[in-house]
Amino acid sequence: MSGLGGFSGCLDRAAQYARVCHAQPLAKSLSFLKSVLVGGAVLGLIQPAFAVGVISEQGIFPTSGQGVYAALLDLDGAAPRPAPAQRDDDAFSALAGFAQTVSLESKTSGQKAATSRQNDDAIFSELTEFAQRVGAKRPVAHEPRLKLAEADNAVDALKDFLRGNATPPQGGAPAAPATTPAKAAPAGPAVEAHFVGEKVCATCHAGHAESFSKTLMGRIGKTQPGKFACENCHGAGSEHVKLGGGRGVGGIISFRSNDQSRSVQDNNAICLGCHEKGDRTYWSGSTHEVRNVACTDCHTIMRSVSAKFQLKTVFEPETCFQCHKDRRAQMARSSHMPLREGKMVCTDCHQPHGTANEALLRTATINDTCYKCHAEKRGPFLFEHTPVRENCLNCHDPHGSINEFMLKVSRPRLCTECHGFGHSPNSGPNSYQIMGRACNNCHTQVHGTNSPSGALLHR
Repeated sequence: MSGLGGFSGCLDRAAQYARVCHAQPLAKSLSFLKSVLVGGAVLGLIQPAFAVGVISEQGIFPTSGQGVYAALLDLDGAAPRPAPAQRDDDAFSALAGFAQTVSLESKTSGQKAATSRQNDDAIFSELTEFAQRVGAKRPVAHEPRLKLAEADNAVDALKDFLRGNATPPQGGAPAAPATTPAKAAPAGPAVEAHFVGEKVCATCHAGHAESFSKTLMGRIGKTQPGKFACENCHGAGSEHVKLGGGRGVGGIISFRSNDQSRSVQDNNAICLGCHEKGDRTYWSGSTHEVRNVACTDCHTIMRSVSAKFQLKTVFEPETCFQCHKDRRAQMARSSHMPLREGKMVCTDCHQPHGTANEALLRTATINDTCYKCHAEKRGPFLFEHTPVRENCLNCHDPHGSINEFMLKVSRPRLCTECHGFGHSPNSGPNSYQIMGRACNNCHTQVHGTNSPSGALLHR
């Protein structure tokens, strides 16, 4: 056994010497040693157990590798064949150990400086050959233990997590995961294109070019060429022209509501590139923005329809009524704001692009909005009516009502919501102060008065 140990030590030193000298002699030396050991084990000149021990000590093959070592194990019968997954993991471990050994020996031999290009290629070739011999031609795909959830909220994320990590049912095919609504995704990869000029666009879209020239932006484009060119909004059109045109062909940008290749935010960002200031300062986070309202839902760009603001309808409230159908019904009531007569529009009170105030109002409070037209109700008054100073909407419905003066309920029931019935202890619902009369018959100055005798808002 001492002789065998000495022979093993000689082989060890010979292998180390071969590795230190050069990468190419190393491959030849290892190949020769392996051939001798394998041939001797097969012919019976060397005990298989001894050959296995020598090869394992030299690090030529891992303890659970494939190829020649597996054949030696079969001859020797000393150990069972490991599972394929275990052999793959051990093969990677052996490859990592071999690489570390080569690196350490390179440093020991004084090669601490940068190795030459030829030596690097030789070492890489040796590593590749070694990986192929141990059966590691393909990297083992390690599945992640946890599947990251792709959801918009915590509940969906938890469902995706439980669905992805649940154990499959026994004795049958795994159940298919529940499908979720597909989000808008680009129809294809990004298209590399360049600008071709609006004259090329006009060859096919002459009608659009003609109608656009009559809009505000079109008229500005005539005095400032290139400022409102087609490709500034629709993207570079070289691929679109090359492929013969068509909706969405060649990566061209379409602002149609039924185009699922782009999100509403992406299309709005093109408009906000020029129109982000001014009234659009509060667009981000506004009610319309968070509800995915597109600029083209209210505005039309390619043709002139309205007198101002490039709206989709001639009459501005009709644009708002596309979504706010309840306001359309209220405006049709007998008592209403003069929208139907064209004396005012929705944007006189509201800023549809967002504000820092409630209900998208242009002013800080509801009363300040009303005072823009009803300045006589502003005050200050010597005797004030508290509900009036608090909020005009306590009594009025600004979008229309079936009662006079746009009151929320008819008089005297509106007043009795706060003041009770009558003026005397024996009064009731049928008293002369209530039936057929309105409180305003006596209390005429319900919004406030400066008269010294007007504590009861008589005059």
